[in-house]
Amino acid sequence: MWRGRRDFRRTSWRLPPSAADIVSTAFYPFTGFDAGTDDTQRSVTFTEGPDDPALALAAETGWAYVELPEKLTVRTDTEIATRIAELVDRLLASSATVVDERNTGGRQLEAKDVAVVAAHNDQVHAVRFALHAVGLDPDDVVVSTANKVQGREYEVVVVWHPLAGRRDATAFHLESGRMCVMLSRHRQACIVVGRAGADRLLAEFPDADPVFLDEPEKFPDGWEANALVLDHLGRFRA
Repeated sequence: MWRGRRDFRRTSWRLPPSAADIVSTAFYPFTGFDAGTDDTQRSVTFTEGPDDPALALAAETGWAYVELPEKLTVRTDTEIATRIAELVDRLLASSATVVDERNTGGRQLEAKDVAVVAAHNDQVHAVRFALHAVGLDPDDVVVSTANKVQGREYEVVVVWHPLAGRRDATAFHLESGRMCVMLSRHRQACIVVGRAGADRLLAEFPDADPVFLDEPEKFPDGWEANALVLDHLGRFRA
């Protein structure tokens, strides 16, 4: 993801400038890194559409947060799975062109350039079912958990927010490494799909990890990282 000597600020050659700052701040508070490209080198444009405001916002800013109404749901929330499938379908139908430092003349966005990342395997299966329901071949798009896409990169990533529809904020769902992977696989844009109320959920389940004298504090802190990410996403509601 990055290169650089220990005594210099690192550089990410995957993440665009729109993502480097929040990912660096939330998940690498002491080392930090910058994007290896500038704002002029990468872009996503649409020949037809796009027929979705979230896609337009993601193409313009690098981020979109699709926030469904607050609701307690089962883990395989069919509304979120369906919304994710619709986003992928509309993205692939929009004849998107991606430009970057490797393809300065642009190239067409393909299904293999898109990934959907979720926290649980059953959510992966729910999205695959929803993709099939909208007429897409689930095998054409990468749909996987954060653990399995670590180290990989895609042009556009759609993320199922781990706190969406939950009654509690467990250590698993606040784990900073998982959220970091989810938000750092893209080269162009990241679209997060969740539900309203995640900020209230964080407030109701504050960080309760014990702190011991003479023991260094663990970083990055999952609760704080998630709070920073939610604050960031709140600026890109679609």
